[in-house]
Amino acid sequence: MMAGLIIGAGVFALPYAFAQAGVFWGTVHLVVSLVVVYLLHQWYGEVSFYTKGRHRFVGYVEMYLGKKAKFFSMITTLGSYYFSLLIYAIMGGIFLANFTSLFNGHTVEFMTLLFFACGGLMALFKVSRIAEINFYLTVPIVGFIVYLLFFSFPHIKTENFFSDGNWLMNKNWFLPYGVWLFSLTGFSAIPPTRDIFFNSSIKSFKRVVSISLFLAVAVYAIFIFSILGVSGQFTTVDALSGIKTVMGAKVMAIGSIIGFLAVFTSFIALAVDMKSMFRYDYKIHKFPAWLLVVVPPVIIYLKDIGGFINILAVTGSVGMGILGIFIILMRHKIVKILKIGDKEDLVAEIESKEIKIRKKLEIVILVGIISAVLYDIWNIVSKL
Repeated sequence: MMAGLIIGAGVFALPYAFAQAGVFWGTVHLVVSLVVVYLLHQWYGEVSFYTKGRHRFVGYVEMYLGKKAKFFSMITTLGSYYFSLLIYAIMGGIFLANFTSLFNGHTVEFMTLLFFACGGLMALFKVSRIAEINFYLTVPIVGFIVYLLFFSFPHIKTENFFSDGNWLMNKNWFLPYGVWLFSLTGFSAIPPTRDIFFNSSIKSFKRVVSISLFLAVAVYAIFIFSILGVSGQFTTVDALSGIKTVMGAKVMAIGSIIGFLAVFTSFIALAVDMKSMFRYDYKIHKFPAWLLVVVPPVIIYLKDIGGFINILAVTGSVGMGILGIFIILMRHKIVKILKIGDKEDLVAEIESKEIKIRKKLEIVILVGIISAVLYDIWNIVSKL
């Protein structure tokens, strides 16, 4: 479930982000984002594991930070989730259009709406079923990326990794940060994964969370190397259509199918988690909760609000960044409960040896996330 959600639409935007910002900045933001996401996953895992009952993100915020924080987190969470679903659907539409173009197929717009319809129906399934589907669909994704490396290797040129010109003063130097953050974040998979590991140890649970993240990084690195090495500065937003002329329609067709599966698994996993949030945290019945999940992103898409890569980068940097701020504050509250010896009813017994107090590290990550969010918001405002 974790790996299936993390390895999604973001992987196909990463080569383009590297091509625009340069390998240097792409790698710098990989390191920074990996550290940030690793810690946030671990800390959110602690919040989820040690809290009694079944909850989702907004529910945790209300329990630890109060009703005012819950309202703000609800707005942020809904925005991040809706735009994430939008990103998955757009990418799914592109991949379907790429594949059907070989047979005089339909437009990207039609395929995106078809993706919304199919993904919405799949969101009616239970979480356990979605986890199984995610597992079986993630295997061919990883297999294709290895396959792509094998067939692209003879076409890879060293100069394609250094075709970005002025690598240090690149105007798109910050672009990979949001894309990386979006690509690596798997917050929505942590609570349902915790439900599965409820009777296990915190060490086993956190180990699974960590392995899933580093598996995603390894897969992403192979994919970036393969695509960027072939396409260089001509890398396209969806990564695959740009390699058609070099590697042939067959590879693009296979890649489009695999790409569709990647974003489809992420879409249904996120949609199911969002539906669970409405059901558990807001006590909304199943069908109305489902409608609240699947209808708004379709409306946003029909409004045609902007370019795909910009939506993805902002969703990662601002949306996931703000969620990260809430995670740090909630985790700090659990540590405070431990420190003063107050075993509140909503928190399970916590052993001091199982949760380390890292106040300085929390502050550093918090300041870094806030700075990135403010910088991206400033960029958005300056372009208006």
